[in-house]
Amino acid sequence: MGRGEFERMQWGDLEVFLAAVRTGSYTAAGRQLGVNRTTIGRRVDALEQALGTPLFEQTPLGYAPTVAGARLLAGAEAMEREAAAMLLDISHIGLRSAPIRIAGSGGIASEFLPELARFRRENPDVPIELLGELDPLEAVTQRRADLGIALVRTLPLRLAGVQVTTLRQAIYSVADGLPPLGWGYEFDAVLPGGAWSSNPAGEVAQAAGLATVNSWPQLKQAVLAGIGQACLWCFSADEEPALARLAPPEPRHDCPLWLVHRAKAPPGPSLSRLIAFLQDAIAARCNKDCGGA
Repeated sequence: MGRGEFERMQWGDLEVFLAAVRTGSYTAAGRQLGVNRTTIGRRVDALEQALGTPLFEQTPLGYAPTVAGARLLAGAEAMEREAAAMLLDISHIGLRSAPIRIAGSGGIASEFLPELARFRRENPDVPIELLGELDPLEAVTQRRADLGIALVRTLPLRLAGVQVTTLRQAIYSVADGLPPLGWGYEFDAVLPGGAWSSNPAGEVAQAAGLATVNSWPQLKQAVLAGIGQACLWCFSADEEPALARLAPPEPRHDCPLWLVHRAKAPPGPSLSRLIAFLQDAIAARCNKDCGGA
């Protein structure tokens, strides 16, 4: 069989051939495939012409595949098995939900791991993926994240969401007299100003010779390690027995916390479930600490 004949042969032709062999007659094959006997015969004749060899021969027990027909039968059955396995795999993939990708301002999403763990226990069918993005608004806009846990005064028009609570900050340390900590250049470049300006950042921090970090979890760990003192979110720092609050919360550093998604892409069932869960769970936790709104 030349390349041209092979390219002209289609799966539908092999399906007809398989039915003819398995049922033992064109009439029975036609009933199985929902066509008439003449159509089966015409398709088998066309396949034989394309291959340049007979596929059936008369035997004492009736028509049976020739040597070429037997080889074609083995190949067609292998293709049929592969197609069935492929469709089964695809159907299983379709049943598995894609992970919900989550980004938080300066890594603050990691502060809510207990809430995410509880969500997973209650919703094992909804996988989640915590991203290392510093700016959730940009990550959601660029479709790198599905959900943003964002510290922002107001949402840009390209995004939609719900304000969960308002977080407050205060200065914490493990001991008196420790130097302040600052934000590194990466943090300052991605999230300039805003609610995190309570700690020196970028060039200011470098000029002062401060130790710097680039995420909220790093900042809290640095304070816990005794490297320095810093403004931390009260809901998180108040849960650490080793940390002492050195001054009352400063209202001008309060900041709303939002759950955001793309405005032109309404959340699907899984994401809607996660947003509703986090809205209640985060509010319940944060509002009991340090005067949350």
